[in-house]
Amino acid sequence: MADSIGEDYLQHSLANGVRLVLVPAPHLHSVELVCYVGVGSRDETRAQAGLSHVVEHMLFRGNSRYASGPLIEQAFERCGSSVNAATDVESTSFFARVHPAATAEALELFALLLRTPRFQQLETEKAIILEEALGDYNADGEDVCIDNHIGRLLWGDHALGQPVIGYPESIRSFTVEQVRAWYQRYYVPGNLLIVLAGPLTLAEVLPAVDRAFGDWQPAPLPARDFPLPPPVIGPRFAWVADNDAQLSVQLAWRTGGYRDPASPALRALRRLLAEGGVSRLMSSLREDAGLTYHVDASLEEYPACGCLTIDLTSEPDKLVRVVETLRREVVRACQPASAAEVQHLIRTALHQLDFSRDSVEELAGRYGWGLFSGQLRTLQQERQLWQQLTAEAIVTAAAQVLRPEQLCFACVGPWRAADRQQVEALLRVL
Repeated sequence: MADSIGEDYLQHSLANGVRLVLVPAPHLHSVELVCYVGVGSRDETRAQAGLSHVVEHMLFRGNSRYASGPLIEQAFERCGSSVNAATDVESTSFFARVHPAATAEALELFALLLRTPRFQQLETEKAIILEEALGDYNADGEDVCIDNHIGRLLWGDHALGQPVIGYPESIRSFTVEQVRAWYQRYYVPGNLLIVLAGPLTLAEVLPAVDRAFGDWQPAPLPARDFPLPPPVIGPRFAWVADNDAQLSVQLAWRTGGYRDPASPALRALRRLLAEGGVSRLMSSLREDAGLTYHVDASLEEYPACGCLTIDLTSEPDKLVRVVETLRREVVRACQPASAAEVQHLIRTALHQLDFSRDSVEELAGRYGWGLFSGQLRTLQQERQLWQQLTAEAIVTAAAQVLRPEQLCFACVGPWRAADRQQVEALLRVL
């Protein structure tokens, strides 16, 4: 297909449907190469939970040229560094940083990895994955991973509420036939996007991509039905007792996702709350009160839904004071930020955008994942959004999201029953 030229990037599609994105960065000295496959935990039923992650692992168990994982790893290291992969809700990605001179060789290695797996030693790989998954459970077999509990509160029985790694029982159940069938369904040319960021030209890259992937036979694209999860009617609470020295605490609210016009303001709200040592939550919880060592806020966004989450750990006897402080900050977030705060947000965000030009990893993620997921914001578009940010936009977004009926709260650790009553009373009215 004809090349598509965008701001800061180039696109091309092979005849079989493989999509290529190139982010030229002639001032840099390495190449980030990422292959995105459109399959993740959102595609799975409960019985299939973790299957996409198992397939990801099995691709490193050997292929038509390299019979084992160590041989695959060694081949990638000859190109400049190790290879890695990750499964998330919407995709599975395979990535490596390579020397520009080794780009064609690395593309060939990725083609072997994605196109010719042997699916050998499944039971061994399942045992390895189970070791990772069992880290979410205590000695009594109880799930003590706070992310799992907040996910169930937010999404219920929807696929978004399932752990990406799956459940021990689902992992144990997978057969080679299931793994192979899942692979054959989703690992097809039209479901793959390859992005390269670094000192390359399309004239250099395209022949190498075509040699590595051009003869891959096209196949029907898998149907991917993403029904919306049911709304949260809250507040919802999860209290999990565990014998630990500290409590893990999370507060989360459903959001409208990356297609929501409020998304840019919510990203600013997240930074206002917990980006850096002088952020509101770090100041109030750590510097002023000594209630925690670190507090974080994250914004996960999918096409039509998402969540804003606050996450921290603290001693059990500080729980009520922690929640009182969090409640005050939530109320404060629904009031206009000062002009100085907004300008600080804008200034630091613009600086970080400029810094990202020096990172092949960030450039590949922005343009590769952005185009793959349909949520691309170019550097210039992102800059304009930050320059247009107002206190009113942040307040409007906060007021839409930070409502008690949308709140989910989870606490894992040695909590006290009396504290539980106080905390729930505090959070029922914001």
